Amino acid sequence: MTTIDITKVLSQDLKSRSTVGDLLLYVQNSNAKDVQIDFSKVQFATRSFMDEYYNTFINDRGKLNGIKVDTVNMPDDLQYMLNVVSRTQTGKKIYEEQGNTHTHYFKTVEEMAGWLKTLCL
Repeated sequence: MTTIDITKVLSQDLKSRSTVGDLLLYVQNSNAKDVQIDFSKVQFATRSFMDEYYNTFINDRGKLNGIKVDTVNMPDDLQYMLNVVSRTQTGKKIYEEQGNTHTHYFKTVEEMAGWLKTLCL
């Protein structure tokens, strides 16, 4: 098992989406088959960095060419952001229809304004 301190490869502040590609190359060039990426010294990460990290190291393991990668010692705030990012990666949005919905068509703005006034009553 090889442990990679992400702050030694990138920085304590993970700001750029493109730096995830640098980390991927570093992991691939490590010649290790089992890697832990250690986030313990990370001070800050942007949402875009976490999104790209998720897509590269968690969601699409095909980019890793058979390398097993685990994320360890992630600070709570970054783990929360990673969880939020993961929920946005579902691809398909599902909208539930609530109650009776109707489509209203208007010929003029005045017609629409009159109909909107009836909603406030």
